[in-house]
Amino acid sequence: MINLLLLLFFLTCIGVTASWIAENPGSVTIYWFDYRIDTSFAFLLVLAVCSAFALAYAYIMLRNIALAPEFFNRRRTISHYKKGLTELTYSVAALAATDIKEAAAHTRKAEKLLGRTPLTLLLSAQIARSEGDDEKTRTLLVQMLEHKETEYLAARFLSDAASKQQMFPKALALAQRANALNPKGIVPLLSLHTRLGEWSQAIHIVDKAVRKGHLTRNEIKRYRGILYLQEGLELLAGGHTHGALTAAKRCLKSQPDFVPCIAFAAKAYAANGQSAKSIKLITHAWKKQPHAQLADAFRSAIANQPKDKQMKIVRKLVSSHPESPESKMALAQVAISLRDWNTARTALTSALATAETVRICQLLAEVEQGEYPDFDISSKWIARSATALPDPAWVCTSCGTAATQWDVHCKACESFDTLEWKQRDITFAG
Repeated sequence: MINLLLLLFFLTCIGVTASWIAENPGSVTIYWFDYRIDTSFAFLLVLAVCSAFALAYAYIMLRNIALAPEFFNRRRTISHYKKGLTELTYSVAALAATDIKEAAAHTRKAEKLLGRTPLTLLLSAQIARSEGDDEKTRTLLVQMLEHKETEYLAARFLSDAASKQQMFPKALALAQRANALNPKGIVPLLSLHTRLGEWSQAIHIVDKAVRKGHLTRNEIKRYRGILYLQEGLELLAGGHTHGALTAAKRCLKSQPDFVPCIAFAAKAYAANGQSAKSIKLITHAWKKQPHAQLADAFRSAIANQPKDKQMKIVRKLVSSHPESPESKMALAQVAISLRDWNTARTALTSALATAETVRICQLLAEVEQGEYPDFDISSKWIARSATALPDPAWVCTSCGTAATQWDVHCKACESFDTLEWKQRDITFAG
């Protein structure tokens, strides 16, 4: 609407000007050498306007002729660009359909049209990775480091590859480069610092992420808890019991309900001669959730107690959840260590009525072999364990591998902090 009003205003001005000139035509006399030209001002004005238009048209024509080669090259470049984008689209579609040969063919055509761009490098690297060509993939990733669009991704992939090859210092340098580009991605750095036993650096990374607001409250507690836990486990394994106990207290402060933290703290207390605190800690946690890893720590805590007292303590432990299979197995395991075969068999038979699991069958086999020993019956229980229900375990959410003990890294895929305690899926052979 505004444009229309401006146009009408402009035409009105032209009309008023033309009308005024028509009423006041005036006269102009021009002397050119021996010539005298007499004309009106209106005619001279029209002649000047027409000359201006003619000169402008002539300038445009000459400019187009002069720039014709540049225009041709530009149109050719645009045409190549469009064709290259089309080839890239075909390549991505082929990759999505897992047609690697077709994807590689379209990527090569795109490279001819566009050159080695970040996107063609990325697609070539993905194709080489799909083909299992690790050396070519690494070469292409190194080239991708030179482009800011793909530098972060290349650094991440190269860091992961170096980590899998146990080249942790090199992997750490690449992870730090990736973190500088994307400060929110701290997990690779935490994973590598724990691999190298650099606990203070790992905690510093968490604190830095906290200051910048990159972590939620739950993530802060989680990361600090598992870092103190892993540090404490290493200290305890090395015989540094006092340092392990300090780490255990920090771990419990961050993750008071995390079973591995509780089990480790109980072992740390026991290693420092504080068995009473260890037993109390496990008993309190058992009331919330009976757990196999707590049962293991409990047996370590009461190992130095008199035999009759051990049974008394374990019965008190399981009294909070007497019907839980974990409680019955915990009682049975202590009874087996004390060679109290009747108590162990009774507890396991009761647990068997709830569900026939692998651990129950294996423990019954241990009872039969330990009491008589009856290898025939023991072998039957071992055979039954092969088809029994799997027990809950620490299952990697990344690759699905199960483990009986928690670890900060999955033993199969090396993923960081991906183990969760849950019931495993039932699988049948053949």
